[in-house]
Amino acid sequence: MGTPADLRLHSDALLRMFTVTEANTLVPRLEETFLRLDPKLARLRELRELIEDAEAYYGEGLVDAPPKDREAYAESLQEQADLERSVQADVDDVHALGCELKDLHRGLIDFPARIGNEVAYLCWQRGERVIGWWHTLDSGFAGRKALAPEAER
Repeated sequence: MGTPADLRLHSDALLRMFTVTEANTLVPRLEETFLRLDPKLARLRELRELIEDAEAYYGEGLVDAPPKDREAYAESLQEQADLERSVQADVDDVHALGCELKDLHRGLIDFPARIGNEVAYLCWQRGERVIGWWHTLDSGFAGRKALAPEAER
């Protein structure tokens, strides 16, 4: 029920540094991406359950299953593969913006930035209107701190 095994959540692209303003301009686009992902991820969960149920009942590959069940299984596998490619394309679109998708299901995004004299992440989670948090590179979401008003400078 997790993400596909080969899903790339982190980009290998060069590090882009964001200002708070630059990151905030991407929030509406990121929200749209997550709205597009919602039904895909829900359907992937359904398909995984259908596939797991069929394999639990008939065995892997459904070799001894009736033809109609094997056909339905094959269609489910194909739909799953197509959806995984579509989800990966959305993830790649997020990476192309220069930010890092940290958690697909929670909608957690980090934007590399300079906070004071250190390189850190501006931290945004789906549903937040604007970027209001940051954390060090190694502290993660649990280490989020509120942005000070002077952070934009």
